[in-house]
Amino acid sequence: MLVWKDPHRLPVCRFGIAGDFLPASGLAPTSGETWAGQANRIAPLFEDLQFSVVNLECPVGVDGIAPKVKASLGDSFAGQTESLDYLDSLKASVIGIANNHLYDYEKLGAERTLRSIQSKFSVCGFGRTLREPSSVCICEPAENVRVGVWAAARNLPDAATLNSIGTEPATRDRAMQALACMAGSNIQCRVAFLHAGAEGTNYPDPEDAEFMEQLVEIGFDVVAACHSHRISGYKAVERKNAFPAHCFYGLGSLSSGVLYSPLEHEGILAAISLDASGAVCEVAARPIYLDEHGWGTIPLTQVRATIVDRFRNISAAIQDGSYRQTFYRDISRDLMGTQWRDVRVAFQRAGVRGILQKLTRMRPAHVRRLYHKSLASIGLD
Repeated sequence: MLVWKDPHRLPVCRFGIAGDFLPASGLAPTSGETWAGQANRIAPLFEDLQFSVVNLECPVGVDGIAPKVKASLGDSFAGQTESLDYLDSLKASVIGIANNHLYDYEKLGAERTLRSIQSKFSVCGFGRTLREPSSVCICEPAENVRVGVWAAARNLPDAATLNSIGTEPATRDRAMQALACMAGSNIQCRVAFLHAGAEGTNYPDPEDAEFMEQLVEIGFDVVAACHSHRISGYKAVERKNAFPAHCFYGLGSLSSGVLYSPLEHEGILAAISLDASGAVCEVAARPIYLDEHGWGTIPLTQVRATIVDRFRNISAAIQDGSYRQTFYRDISRDLMGTQWRDVRVAFQRAGVRGILQKLTRMRPAHVRRLYHKSLASIGLD
């Protein structure tokens, strides 16, 4: 599905950005099958790409490391190192690991994951302190065309600090550092790949959407997010004295062993075409459907139409601003119940210390969601 095109410029190369790859909770080849073989089911979507960018949603190769004890709701996930063969078969060149499951096996698990990926791919989103510049992965899909990718996560407790490596934080300062690095490396197409959004809704968190559009204002050409495990929409953002930038607010999943809702069986591959100067000239959204086992497939006609319609409707809501009300409605449905269950689990796992840890993780967005729920309850939102 073509979502934007400049009719005056011709593409010379193309790359893709996919959402979450979560090779855990039973997602693994059966006897006689391979990870690369399973990738063949979706490989045609990647055939015309020079490279792809994917989010690895869990650590890999963490045998012998104990999982992190979480003082709240949430499971720990880990995959086999061999699962990286799946991404290799889909022309993955850059793997982002800035997400909320990277530390499921503590810092040691994150470091082992980093080393495993570095043996085959470029990786960004983890491994530096705030005293070091933001890491940027560089790809050259055509002669004299360079693409830079910066991966980062919004509001995670394991973010890097001045003195300790950690997940790359998605902040304006770090984004500016990434852009400075790209400018020094003669990069024409600048990509921000974010862990952002909220589970339980197809609509982007308004705060995250605002941040994504701020990244456009400071110089990124493509901004894509994943975390909700559902597809959200797209928007072409006009800029002064520059070609439009392109925001994908939620890519859903590529393949995943964790599927809590039928809506989490949907994904989008963002296909970005560049002209000879490295500027974006075409943007497409290619639907993905996860089968009953969680493997990404090319959807049949009727399923494809359903995914496309949902994507278009969400995009229209983002364009006119009505998505905000829908987002807060979706999020507030069981917000109080979820928070209460979370507190109980925190106390059961770690006593008073667990509750204190949960409180320290509360961010302004949680307060605002409660605020909107209160307004809705009296008919004012």
